[in-house]
Amino acid sequence: MSDSKDLKPEEMLDLMEDMQKQLEALHTENYKALKTVSDLSSENSTLRKELQKKSDKIVVLNGQLKEQSQIEAERKKSEEAMRAGQKAQREAEAIRSRCECKQSELDDREAEIKRKECELTKEIENEAEIQISDLRFILEEEYKRKEEHIWQQSLTRERVCADKYKKLTIRYQAEFTIILFYGVIVTALKAIATPEIIEDVINFFSFWWKALVDFVLNVIGFGHSVAKLSEYIPNPTVASIVFWMVLILIAGIAIGIVFLTILSVIIIYVRYLKENQFDRYTVIATITALAFTVFLSGVIKGIAPVNLFALQIGLFLSYSGVRAWIVRKKYK
Repeated sequence: MSDSKDLKPEEMLDLMEDMQKQLEALHTENYKALKTVSDLSSENSTLRKELQKKSDKIVVLNGQLKEQSQIEAERKKSEEAMRAGQKAQREAEAIRSRCECKQSELDDREAEIKRKECELTKEIENEAEIQISDLRFILEEEYKRKEEHIWQQSLTRERVCADKYKKLTIRYQAEFTIILFYGVIVTALKAIATPEIIEDVINFFSFWWKALVDFVLNVIGFGHSVAKLSEYIPNPTVASIVFWMVLILIAGIAIGIVFLTILSVIIIYVRYLKENQFDRYTVIATITALAFTVFLSGVIKGIAPVNLFALQIGLFLSYSGVRAWIVRKKYK
């Protein structure tokens, strides 16, 4: 202080300027120091962040390391399992190869067994065929012998039965024929001796003869009426020729058609009667109907004035129709 008192104002100014400069320098250094501290603090923060990141990374790496160690352990276990599996596979392959060898041996044995079975089957079949052929030959011979014996017996029995049947048939037919002829003769004589029947027969044929003559006359009359159309022809000769030609043509056609129809029906019926109903049953039915008509002629005439001969024909046709209907229904 004594020195500052001794200084001059100029010196004091210089000193103050120096001090001001020093102070500014100190401020500058202090600012630089603060800046350095701030930079160091930011660097420290950055380093801390980097350290945190690295520590996080280290944690992650530690986790990955653990995972890798676990994966490695799993891999080692997998390798051990793979080695065990490969070993088991090799053992299985060895077992399979042994099984294949056994299978081939079994196949060979089976083929051998089948071959022996086929040979044995063929031998059995051949032996059976031989035995069957021998047995068939024996049975055929025995069958032929028995068949011949049975055939001879059947022929003998058939001849005996035929002889017996023929004798019985001849006797039966003779008796039946005698009785039948007796019945026919008696019935016919009775019919002839019955005036009603003779009269009805004459009346029956007279009626149909008159009907036939009337039909012919009517046909001729119709033909004559149609043939009169020839009168319109101016030439008498041609008219006469046309007249007779028309008359003959109409009469011939009409009468021919009617007569041929009646004749055809009679021929067809007689042929059918001869082929299917010409037997003893028909004769019996005819005689029965005739006897019924003859012996009851008076009664029938008293009940209704019918023609007995027409009644006889109606009864026979009824019998024939009923018999034909029964046969058709039976074989339908």
